[in-house]
Amino acid sequence: MILPLGLALTLASGVAPATARWAQAQERRILKEGVPLAAEGLAFAAELQIERPEEVRVLEVNPIPLPFPRPLVRLAGRWGLPLFEPGGMALGKGIYILEGNSRVLRHELVHVAQYQQMGGIGPFMRRYLMECLTHGYFDAPLEVEARERE
Repeated sequence: MILPLGLALTLASGVAPATARWAQAQERRILKEGVPLAAEGLAFAAELQIERPEEVRVLEVNPIPLPFPRPLVRLAGRWGLPLFEPGGMALGKGIYILEGNSRVLRHELVHVAQYQQMGGIGPFMRRYLMECLTHGYFDAPLEVEARERE
């Protein structure tokens, strides 16, 4: 479901700050509990010019935490809203990977590079939410870039 620009701006400006705070808390958890990138991940991070890739951490979980209750995800899906249960999620230098789904690591590393290029979690979340609301998740430019570079 793609929203008109005015509605998307209103929704994103209201949701982005809370989502960014949630993301920062999740990043802290991943950095504390996660494991460093293996050699292949470090090499790809270097290709992406990620700053200090040795600080990136990966945490396998099931399910991946979301910034809203799971029943809301199911309800939103029935309404056609762009909420889903992801196979991976980058939050700053922390990456959640759904257990057994390591194939998404390269995609999530592209998002780590995007966070850095944009100046952190807050700016990334504002842009990411706007793009998802105005283009749809699949066609959001940050997602397109991640798919192309993974």
